[in-house]
Amino acid sequence: MTTRSSESVWRSLWDAPHRPLFFLAGLWAFITPGVWLLPESLLPDRASWHQNELLFGMGGAAVGGYLLTALPAWAKRGPIPPPISKLVTTLWIAARVVAAFDVMPSPARALGGSIYFFSLALILGYYLLLAGALGRLWAVFATAALGTAAALSFSGGGSWVPLEEMTGNPFLFAMIIIIVGGRAVPAFTRHWVQQTGDMAFGWDWPWLSRAAILTVLGAAYLGTVNHNTVAGSLFVVAALLLSARTAGWCGYKAFRYPALLMLHIAWMWTPVALLLTGSSLLNPHWLTLKDAVHAVTMGAMGTMIMSIMMRTAMVRKGRQLVLSPVMAAAFSLICLSSLLRIFGASLGHGIVDPIISSAGCWMAGWALFLWSYLPALTGPVRRPVLSSGLRSDTDRE
Repeated sequence: MTTRSSESVWRSLWDAPHRPLFFLAGLWAFITPGVWLLPESLLPDRASWHQNELLFGMGGAAVGGYLLTALPAWAKRGPIPPPISKLVTTLWIAARVVAAFDVMPSPARALGGSIYFFSLALILGYYLLLAGALGRLWAVFATAALGTAAALSFSGGGSWVPLEEMTGNPFLFAMIIIIVGGRAVPAFTRHWVQQTGDMAFGWDWPWLSRAAILTVLGAAYLGTVNHNTVAGSLFVVAALLLSARTAGWCGYKAFRYPALLMLHIAWMWTPVALLLTGSSLLNPHWLTLKDAVHAVTMGAMGTMIMSIMMRTAMVRKGRQLVLSPVMAAAFSLICLSSLLRIFGASLGHGIVDPIISSAGCWMAGWALFLWSYLPALTGPVRRPVLSSGLRSDTDRE
């Protein structure tokens, strides 16, 4: 009886790609700060490993889980087959092993560290082209760009480029957040206000997000060639463009719907992070670039990833998703962790080290997420998984 039950749980884990990948994203987010507790001799380049695994480990699993779960709706087809879920999960795990152990030649490590993303790009491209969904091909280019960035991160004998030196990798994820969040947040908001029937949505200008993406691209490139003043100004412009678009969403109305409010808060981290990055480049004495970029990796990435992944584990009450107290605490801890990491240096070192406190809040937040996510790993998959629609359907996307 126990064996059959275990087999059933194992099979249901692969019924939707978000189940293993979202769990691994949360698990890796919890693990990566723990590297500072290990002896330096075990992992000499701990800072670089931590930085890259936060991006390509946590971020990579979350991006893959989201795109593969959204793919059936985009391609107008049934759910992703379990073998594909198993394949991409195995490739993600292989990449983490490659990242941890520098025992292969650089080209082999680059391939092992990036094949997960390139496989995602091939899967997405195949289904989207088959369905003629050309408007969704941005997902193919985004995952291919992540694969290229992951491969380059292993160049030079496996050494990583320090985050402080203004690599474009964090801002590549920022652009993905602008695309995904810029579609999801207004869609969820518009659907909710239509369901309530007693308020209007406002307005939405998607071209502001497209302009912001181009601006971030220019800023990230100029930042790598030390044109810091121009790059900083462009980051500030990008933040203003996103804030202008957000103004039309009437996010203040989401206070009546906590699950939606969490998405709005997560979205606002992106313009804030871009503003802090730009301000740091313009005036490094106010805030270091290293601290500002953590607003992207911890604030924007951490909160948006958690808020979207949590939706797959929330129960429904009528037409609304219910944000449990554990989930709310997890999200709040991630926000607090980000603030401590960004502004901790200005607080000074007293009885409690703000960086250690930030790591503690981060790990506690992701531990709570994992706990709340466990029930979503088994049983029938509620479909649509990621949709602005609030109907409950366990049969088809």
